[in-house]
Formats: sequence, structure tokens, C-alpha cells
Amino acid sequence: MRTFLIVVLFGAISHSSALAKEGLLNSSYEEVASILGKSSSHDTGSVSGIAYDRYHFETRGWKTAVLFIEGKAQKFDTEKSDASPLSDEEKTAIFDRYNLPNTGLNAKVRGWRELSENHFIRGDGRVHAIKHVASMTVFLDDLPREFW
Repeated sequence: MRTFLIVVLFGAISHSSALAKEGLLNSSYEEVASILGKSSSHDTGSVSGIAYDRYHFETRGWKTAVLFIEGKAQKFDTEKSDASPLSDEEKTAIFDRYNLPNTGLNAKVRGWRELSENHFIRGDGRVHAIKHVASMTVFLDDLPREFW
């Protein structure tokens, strides 16, 4: 089941270097839906004057809420449908998917550093990840703080 999550959420992304660098962040709804399937629900709103769409996906025991601003995925909240804790292996797989490719050019910015307890930032400063017992949140650094 854990392996399937990785395949479903991130496995088909390597076809695009832009997507591979940041998982599904900055992807369109269509690109996200091609991996996660049709959304089960959708809500819209505005925070501090910024309009957003939030789509909810349920895929084989996993729930993911994806926040879109201006048509691009800015934040992913992922958890197991049964709310059981994420294993270290599952958390590591998510971190790895959003890490930079292992090349000489990325050597100094590859990896993650902890900003505070359970809040991490990728070495290049572009992507944040927040670990919770039963979920994980991944978002772009330029996402307005009201959405964190």
C-alpha cells in the first residue's frame, strides 16, 4: 500500500523536468487529476483578497487536499483515509519526491533543513514540508502565510 501511494502521487511525474523538481507543486488541476484521479469535492474562497480553489482527492486509502491559486497547485495536505500515522518510510518518500535531483549543480542546495520542530525547508528555500503524526503538508515558499 505504501509503495502504491508513492506511485500514485509521484511516480508518473518524472516525464517533466519542471514537475520532477517540485513534485506536483505548480501543476495545473489537469496535471494533478491525471495522477490523483477525479476530485471528490471542491470548494472556493478568498483569504486576504487572494482567491483560491481547493480540491479533495481520495485515492486507494489516501486523502489529499490540493490548494490552487491562479490555477496552479500551491499546497498539498496528504493523509491516510483511516487517519493512521504515516510511517517513517512514507514520510521519507514524500521528502525524496520534493528534493532536488542529485546532480553536482544541486550539491549545495539538495536536502532539507529543519526550521522548527517538524517544519522543514528544502535546501534551495523553495519548498516547505510540515510533518504531522498522521499527515504531511508540502507547499511553495512564496505561498502567503495565511494559507500555511
